[in-house]
Amino acid sequence: MIKPPFKLRCEYLKKPIQIDTMVPRFSWIIEHEERNQYQSAFRIICSSEEELILSEKGNYWDSGKVKSVQTNNISYEGEPLKSDSKYYWRVKWWDKNDSESNFSQMSCFETALLNNSDWKAKWISKREFVDIKTRETLQYETDSPESFKELPAIYLRKEFTINKEIKSAKLYICGVGYYETHLNGKKIGNRILEPAQTDYEKIALYSTYDITSSLHHQNALGVILGNGRCIERKIRQITEDIKIPVKSYEYPKLIAQIHIHYFDGTERVIGTDESWKESTGPISENGIYNGERYDARLEMPGWDSPKINDNAWNEAVLVSGYPLASQMMQPIEVTKIMSPQKLFRTQPGIFIYDFGQNFTGFVRLYVRGPRGTQIKLRFAELLNENGTLNTAPNRSALATDIYILKGEGLETFEPHFTYHGFRYAELTGFPGVPTLENIEGLFFHSNVPKASEFNCSNQLINQIHHNIIWGQLSNLMSIPTDCPQRDERHGWMGDAQLITEEAILNFDMARFYSKYLRDIKLSQEENGSIPDIVPPYWGIYPADPAWGSAFITIAWYMYWYYSDLRILEEYYDELKNYIDFLIKLSDENISLLGRYGDWCAPMNVGSKKTPLNLVSTWYYYHDTLLLSKIAKILGKENDFTLYSKKADEIKNAFNSKFLLSEKLSETFTVNEYEHLQVSKLTDRAISQTSNALPLYLKMVPEDKEKSIVNTLIEGIKSSYAYHIDTGIVGTRYIFDVLTTYGYPEIAYKMITQTS
Repeated sequence: MIKPPFKLRCEYLKKPIQIDTMVPRFSWIIEHEERNQYQSAFRIICSSEEELILSEKGNYWDSGKVKSVQTNNISYEGEPLKSDSKYYWRVKWWDKNDSESNFSQMSCFETALLNNSDWKAKWISKREFVDIKTRETLQYETDSPESFKELPAIYLRKEFTINKEIKSAKLYICGVGYYETHLNGKKIGNRILEPAQTDYEKIALYSTYDITSSLHHQNALGVILGNGRCIERKIRQITEDIKIPVKSYEYPKLIAQIHIHYFDGTERVIGTDESWKESTGPISENGIYNGERYDARLEMPGWDSPKINDNAWNEAVLVSGYPLASQMMQPIEVTKIMSPQKLFRTQPGIFIYDFGQNFTGFVRLYVRGPRGTQIKLRFAELLNENGTLNTAPNRSALATDIYILKGEGLETFEPHFTYHGFRYAELTGFPGVPTLENIEGLFFHSNVPKASEFNCSNQLINQIHHNIIWGQLSNLMSIPTDCPQRDERHGWMGDAQLITEEAILNFDMARFYSKYLRDIKLSQEENGSIPDIVPPYWGIYPADPAWGSAFITIAWYMYWYYSDLRILEEYYDELKNYIDFLIKLSDENISLLGRYGDWCAPMNVGSKKTPLNLVSTWYYYHDTLLLSKIAKILGKENDFTLYSKKADEIKNAFNSKFLLSEKLSETFTVNEYEHLQVSKLTDRAISQTSNALPLYLKMVPEDKEKSIVNTLIEGIKSSYAYHIDTGIVGTRYIFDVLTTYGYPEIAYKMITQTS
């Protein structure tokens, strides 16, 4: 008897309770004692009753014996699923010899609200913030962070009683910008900065909580709403000459709905409406960039518990809302508590905590002191030479948390609706002399599971990998951000697409990227254009092709690594629309787009050595070639022929424009990919990126390939002394090129440079 399947997953998740598709997909792992074995067939059963599934019966679906080697993303083909319902499933398999396993252990999944009509709740908010005139007095529409005022957090509550025995109960909730949920005096779950970031006007994500064990006869549901992306400065000053309009979303708002199933077979729905109460509280200011201000003297004990006097609270007001979908990705959660390694004083009353590691999160403060004492915490990644906090990399982000003591023994403070990227925390206003025990750091991020481990004999490479992992996680904040510390923290798509393969090799990114692809789709304009940033909080259209490539690149890697054919099917029309947009913005198959190119090459933020149109046209070819492959996979033969031909045309145009055949200097060999946008070619004029990119995609004419490789290698040796001179684009591909063409030792030498 062969071993039964294990690690059962539904939509990439273990026993999910928030499935929002009528056709979920199933995956499992198999093992065999013999080598060279594989699955030849499987059988899945699915039931609405636990007793049935334990007796190996599926009243909703029995696939029968299906001949297939596929063990992941098997689509459900049973009876129509119902909203807010639980289903159980098991699977067995046959090996290549037709030996049959037992059924797996039972797994399950639960549906969320599959239809818009399932929502009985209404969107609500605070009347004072809804009133435009009042709101404008609270929020200054300016690009100055010093004069910009964040709105206070909104506190909302609802009491209700239960008089029957509960079988199950779930809470479906979305609070925009961020929310924190409490039930009967306790926070529900461990999630931070919910919901996941989206363009709320297109879609807002609700989360699902099992609250069965938390309900009593008398209950109170309490929710705190933070500003998140709702309250933003209307203009962001990037440079002296560049101002970017910023998207914001009026004011925070909430929709929540409790579904209760009783043992007697009846059900009850409790949703947000005008009967809810609202107030403000101790969180007087909160924002992603500037931080949070918390006045403990304004706390409202029992606000999230039943039987309190809330006569001073106001009635909530009904407001317009946003389209809703279930949040199917891993939430942001604390994954590590960070202890400070050092504590030192920079001047009287000002102390610096050094955590010894850069990370994303905030700190938890433990303090005793007189009522009204104000403590300030500021955060940064660097110190100045004199040991003081260097906040310059934060730009206009104030990254400051303030706590005002209530004066009642040991007090604990941690923010609710902000985060910082930092290694150092500056503490001022502390009553007395602080110790290392007064502060601890909370490292949090989208809690994607690890997919692999890496270790080697070279400690520098191990440290580089360590930095990659921490840098990666610190920028997984429900979107793949560019940075965690300054006044951006956006889903820049160039950054996102260049690390996609690395991210998948290190983490289980399937749900994260599934969500992000939908974000990209929803950002697309009718003409096919997509922005540099997704969600488009800064509406920069159209994207630089190296940035826009995220759409098709991430979709492709979802198929390549996870066999996710549905992704290709679901987004094919939008991917095609994007490629057609690129075609329209080209001249003789050379891209007319380009804003960043080989961004951040050494000594240059912008692309200096590698021309923008070379990088843009390379991505134009890269994406068109990928679309032709996707068309072939999906059986779209006409499109395959069309886009294959277009890719060939782009490749030929690329070589005609960028492949030089004359000898430029005694240092270089002939036939190098280069450009003439320098006044005088020197021995450091060669662009590693210009040569690596066409080699990576095999664009080089066969009779010139060896010469181009030699140009790249000799340039690395003689012009750069084995140093990297690529920006983010070239760095992604150059090491693959070096190993493909038989030069792993050069790649190793470049990676391990210390000068």
